Amino acid sequence: MRALVTGGTGFVGGALVRALLARGEQVRVMARATSKTATLESMGVEIARGNILDRASIVTALEGCDTLFHAAALYDLWGLDEMELLRTETEGTQNAMEAALTVGIEKVIYTSTAVAIGEARGQTASEDTPHRGYFLSIYEKAKHAAEQVANTYLDKGLPLITVNPAAVYGPGDRKPTGRFIVNLLNGWVPALFPGWMSLVYIDDAVAGHVLAADKGRVGERYILSGTTDTLTKLGDLTCRLAGRRPPLTIPTSLVAPYAAGGEALSLITRRPPVLSWETYRLSAHGFRADGAKATAELDLQYIDPQEGFTRTINWYWQQGLLRHRPACCKPSP
Repeated sequence: MRALVTGGTGFVGGALVRALLARGEQVRVMARATSKTATLESMGVEIARGNILDRASIVTALEGCDTLFHAAALYDLWGLDEMELLRTETEGTQNAMEAALTVGIEKVIYTSTAVAIGEARGQTASEDTPHRGYFLSIYEKAKHAAEQVANTYLDKGLPLITVNPAAVYGPGDRKPTGRFIVNLLNGWVPALFPGWMSLVYIDDAVAGHVLAADKGRVGERYILSGTTDTLTKLGDLTCRLAGRRPPLTIPTSLVAPYAAGGEALSLITRRPPVLSWETYRLSAHGFRADGAKATAELDLQYIDPQEGFTRTINWYWQQGLLRHRPACCKPSP
């Protein structure tokens, strides 16, 4: 395989690059002119300077490649500009698909998100679940629109396979899920509530991408989701592993004023709130996604959540992001 990875300087894309290199694949990363790529280059990754909003640069970057992993995206549940996000996701995806079609790429793996499926309240999403018809975040709105754009290229003959990761967590994560874990273990989360969340460990998310390229069927989407539970139970597990007492649990309805107030304060501080309004809406509505199809068709095996959270907590400690040594992090002999 000779693969181009867009988004290869990010959390998921970077882990994907490392996994492909470990398999002995030839990897090229398309990165913006301002992106820091010294670490990638030291690993033998070829860098193609470009931008997903510049179709010609993608065509140039794809020359000599047989596989495209389109993982570039803006991701957060706070602080993103809606118009910029929509443009980046939809126009960037269109450019990537058009470039792949022009070059004649043998397989395209597109990184969407399980959030874009948009299951109704109380429902667990599968790959065939129809969208509920309204959006809980601008991120969901943009990724749903981008996936629709990508799918139009199936009719043009593009060999497209879509992967839909749940909320990705693990070492290296500094996005909403990671921030929540750090805030929780530092005692900055005053209470938990029984909203639902689906998660996938970073190594499993990356394995799902690689297996989709190896075994996935063109035209299919594959949810990557290894753990689904309430925030209360996920928070309890995290705190237990770290040797911390979990915060109290309160009814979901009482959390809305806290999330709204945190958003208002963030307008002044320009720092992410402990609980953003969009995160609250998503979990209060219930984000539940079934990753069984990826296991059945791709042979993807998911890590035990206790092991996944242990590795993640240890990484945050090693990065100096936690105030107290977690119990699951054993001191060196």
